[in-house]
Amino acid sequence: MERTPIIQLDEATIGRIAAGEVVERPAQVVKELVENSIDAGARRIRVVIENGGFQRILIEDDGHGIPPEELPLAINRHATSKLRNSDDLASINTLGFRGEALAAVGSVSKLTIRSRQTGADGAVIEVVNGNVGSVQPTGMADGTSIEVQEIFAAVPARMAFQRRPTTESAAVVDVVTAYTLAHPEVNFSIEVDGRTTLTSPSVEQPEDRLFDVLGGISERLIPLKPPSGDNQAPGDERWRGWISPPSIDRGRTDDIHIFVNDRSVAATDFLQSIRRGYHSRLMVGRHPMCVLFLDLPAEEVDVNVHPTKREVRLRNSWRVLERLERAIAHTLLDIPTGAPSAPNQPLGAVERMTETSTELKERIVPPRVPSSQPSWMTAATSVQSRFSQPISPSESQHERPRPVSTSPTPQATLPGMDSNPIAPALSSEERHLHRHSNHGDPVSPMDEPAHSDQKTNVPVMEPLAQFADTYILAQGGDELFIIDQHALHERIRYERLRNEMTSWEAQNLISPLELELSPSQIQIVEGYRELLTKLGLEFDKEARRLLSVPRLLIGDERLHGFIRDLLTDLSTTEGMMLDSVERLQDDIAFMRSCRGAVKANQRLEIAEMRRLLADMSTIHNPWACVHGRPTVLRMGINEMDDHFGRLG
Repeated sequence: MERTPIIQLDEATIGRIAAGEVVERPAQVVKELVENSIDAGARRIRVVIENGGFQRILIEDDGHGIPPEELPLAINRHATSKLRNSDDLASINTLGFRGEALAAVGSVSKLTIRSRQTGADGAVIEVVNGNVGSVQPTGMADGTSIEVQEIFAAVPARMAFQRRPTTESAAVVDVVTAYTLAHPEVNFSIEVDGRTTLTSPSVEQPEDRLFDVLGGISERLIPLKPPSGDNQAPGDERWRGWISPPSIDRGRTDDIHIFVNDRSVAATDFLQSIRRGYHSRLMVGRHPMCVLFLDLPAEEVDVNVHPTKREVRLRNSWRVLERLERAIAHTLLDIPTGAPSAPNQPLGAVERMTETSTELKERIVPPRVPSSQPSWMTAATSVQSRFSQPISPSESQHERPRPVSTSPTPQATLPGMDSNPIAPALSSEERHLHRHSNHGDPVSPMDEPAHSDQKTNVPVMEPLAQFADTYILAQGGDELFIIDQHALHERIRYERLRNEMTSWEAQNLISPLELELSPSQIQIVEGYRELLTKLGLEFDKEARRLLSVPRLLIGDERLHGFIRDLLTDLSTTEGMMLDSVERLQDDIAFMRSCRGAVKANQRLEIAEMRRLLADMSTIHNPWACVHGRPTVLRMGINEMDDHFGRLG
């Protein structure tokens, strides 16, 4: 191959190369322009796109505006009003700062900028694929209007790699939606191909903006409540926002919105802390809904690390992520797993149970207003169901106390049932997750140590019977509870085993274990010998042989994999967050809790059922098993009365 000489590229080529970094797609153009509008103090932003933004993008705002003499400068690369020198890069308080967006967009499209300041004349300037026109006067309202037409039309190679217009339209809506959540004080509207997709007036309460963007599901989101001790912890960073209860989940992470100082950023770096905060509250492969805001000093975040500013670097990332994990875990402490019962489906999962047993006994149920037709009448099809007998005033205004049922005999199954009932314990997916549960003998709840410290408010429940040797039927207050005995016992055992795993006592090996470590891994061992020793791992001087291992891992085939994962964690987090240690402890607790828990299709005595129910209050989350499956279903007495027509 012949050598080609080094030449200086022309400005048009340089502009298009820069545009390739800053302007990836139409949605990125909208993001840059909306950020400029917010930085300009706009209180009304209108976004219009046609054909996914490839044909036309229009951003109108009522911000400060640009004076006519500065319009030519605004479309030059690295011309900005937000920085004065390099020192300002250490503390950026605006969404935009590089001064690249307009120049990059103008090099690959027909760009028209109209702007007017209050009390001044309006002006317009055009840029067509890098060719700048002259400034001309124009009439317009105060603010700025930026129109982008035929983007990438002059760069066929770029256009060939773009997505379909429908996909790009959805991406644009996502971009604007993110900033709608972050800036409730701004009135946003989006029009896609002549159709208004979103109109969100400015609001004073962020919760109102949640409803505008997310719809009715926002009413079930939970405000984030960090532990009170975090206020005294080192650091000025603070998390706020909303998360979904475990009963609301998604198959993808699209509904996880992260904002750093009101800047929308990719959620990738925060997903692990979010998963750790939910821990076993969600089913495997499911994700929560989150709208989370991180507030911290501008000098502690570097936003100049990615061309599109979708990623940031935090000075104390480990501390910030730990705060997020603690805040989510603390918020979910009193939130059960499951879905609430519906009027047409009275049997539902426990949604929230924070009242003490005394409160449940003393609670006075308000009088229920009878509907025009009870649910049983709506469901019935006979002629007789068209007539109903009204309730007497005394019965409707004063609810009589309901008796608490008890089991007359220590029966294990309901009367009249097969003496050997069979119920499928798990779905095929859960059988895979519970691969350990069929190994080892189950431990009776009566043979385990009793715990008296209360951690969760659970109603006092009286066991009545077993159903199919798999589910415990119990009454608590004025509700019937149906409990999955295996899932509940598994959860109880898991939390207790996990809390006991605080010691990594070392066991010396008779014969040192040879390890095949890379030079970089050996260097990590040398730098973290003290920490590794605390974890029960002692290496020889050359860091090539293992002299001791934790007792937890004696004879465990996961030892080599654990060491590799641990060294990776040490190199990436500098020893601040050891996910491999947490994963190993979880894995061991999962296995042991599954193996020792009572099984489905296993007959229990009334005393064993009563012990399981009593142990529910001694763990933090009795409402879901370790894999996120609900442990409890409930049916209230009012739902039963309504179903059977006793309420009129």
